[in-house]
Amino acid sequence: MDIERWAWAGQERYPGFCLSFVRDREPAAVAAALGAGSTAVMTLAEAEQAHPISERGALLRLGDRGPWTFCFEDRAPIANRAPAIARLSQDTRLLQVTKSGDGMVIVRDVVDGRKVEMFEPGTAPRAGASLHPRIAALAGKHPAIVAALAVVGDEAGVDLDRDTLEGPLATAWSTLNEPAVRR
Repeated sequence: MDIERWAWAGQERYPGFCLSFVRDREPAAVAAALGAGSTAVMTLAEAEQAHPISERGALLRLGDRGPWTFCFEDRAPIANRAPAIARLSQDTRLLQVTKSGDGMVIVRDVVDGRKVEMFEPGTAPRAGASLHPRIAALAGKHPAIVAALAVVGDEAGVDLDRDTLEGPLATAWSTLNEPAVRR
């Protein structure tokens, strides 16, 4: 695990976002589950020009590594909404890290709609937790968001650096409006 590859998450450029990892799903299927139409390969600069921040909706940046597809949303995330979580995890596993604009971090591990783990780093781990103690071990030395992403990324076998997120990725736009997650 290369925790430094996740250092971008603690920077001001990313005040809030949702990063989802979905096992055994193609990027187009993840985009469709989030209400987006077709994907097109774009750099971040091209995507931001095509979909300005003033436009209402979610910008989905997708890629795949081995059996996992990742989806990064840094404005108006929808993947962390209950109906989207159910769709994304149906018949598979969803790992997700959400950082809200106020800095709160939520980690989810969901298998076929069943919540395996959901926690905020810094809280006491529950018995049988897998990701939580691993994140807690790193959180003392690194920001909680960086520790959470490093552990979840390690679980999925995916490291994402800033160059990857800004480079060419499958990109889609969704205007899906779903209710917020209730905890």
